[in-house]
Amino acid sequence: MTTKQAQEKFNEIKEYYDLIPSPKYRHADLNTLKEKFEQLQNLKVDLVKDTSYRKLVNAISQIIAKLEKRHKKREWWNLSERGTNRVIPAISKNNGQSWPVEYEDIWGNTCHISNGHWGAKNHIVMDVIGNMFLLKEGGDCLPKNAEPIFNDLFEIQSLEKHLNGSSESVIPVRRRHSIRFTDEHFRQYTDLRMNSNEIKALLLETSRIEFKLTFPVRLKSTGAKENTHRMNYYSRFFELGHEDLSVKRNGVVLSRRYTVVFSTLLGELFANNLLAKFNDRIDNRFYQLPNSAQIFYRKALIHNDIKRIPFNLATIANYAGLADSNPWNLSTTVEINILKPLIEYGYIDSYEKEGENPKAPKTIIHRFGSKKIG
Repeated sequence: MTTKQAQEKFNEIKEYYDLIPSPKYRHADLNTLKEKFEQLQNLKVDLVKDTSYRKLVNAISQIIAKLEKRHKKREWWNLSERGTNRVIPAISKNNGQSWPVEYEDIWGNTCHISNGHWGAKNHIVMDVIGNMFLLKEGGDCLPKNAEPIFNDLFEIQSLEKHLNGSSESVIPVRRRHSIRFTDEHFRQYTDLRMNSNEIKALLLETSRIEFKLTFPVRLKSTGAKENTHRMNYYSRFFELGHEDLSVKRNGVVLSRRYTVVFSTLLGELFANNLLAKFNDRIDNRFYQLPNSAQIFYRKALIHNDIKRIPFNLATIANYAGLADSNPWNLSTTVEINILKPLIEYGYIDSYEKEGENPKAPKTIIHRFGSKKIG
């Protein structure tokens, strides 16, 4: 092949690439892209010094990697605690934000979040430590039977008072629930490429956020019935400790081991629900979705198997933590960042718009399968 022929072939491939709508990884065909990439590789001898050639090779290789990750076989499932998914809203970073952040929950109660923000990656942390806890409790397998920690709401209320020093009654010695894991374990459970410093920062951030809210629980006395405890004091989900395992000569930490202790009220409620099988199964491909798609799915869909569900645009935006006063922009964002990715990854089957009011459109989500568990 002559240099001229190589350049002509390159221009043909680049034209194909440029015509793929953005974002390209959502619209490109994986098999076709692989063929084009192989053709590009055959042009390397003639065009390796061409900057445009190198940029195109890099761009297509990145898209192929994303598509292969999206289409790969589910390799790991986590059990995600249902109460956390349902009641904790997305709290994004806003200029001039003050704490506590106040909001109304699904039961009409006023709730508060303090000392941090909450998003998709914080939920991922809870999935990871929750699944690790269950595997530890089951002896490297999931527990067979539902075994809540608490018998009734009175036990929860008494523990909350005791933990906050407002009760003189003696609480029986309680079992200490904890787990230990390394950076490598965290990456295995999430399939996320994060270094040790990033993992440590995320764990610390998640451990420091405080909540005062209404939390749904399953109890020994009521079985599969859902009960709610309205918290009177702020609480965090867990206490965190860490130790360095590998450190470079320049002081950079390459790996760490972490200890998570569920010694707080919320930590005990979280562990209780996990052991009570108040959970939903989720695979680690889910963590590749856009953040808003992850949060919406957790809030609105993961805990039920309803096949046809109508949502107002405002409801979807509220669940996902989106804020845009322009309804057309908001509608576009919902479609691009939530609905279409959920279809592409197989979490919903389709959606349709209903109603003639462009300022308050209704979206019908369709599902034919079910991933619900517990």
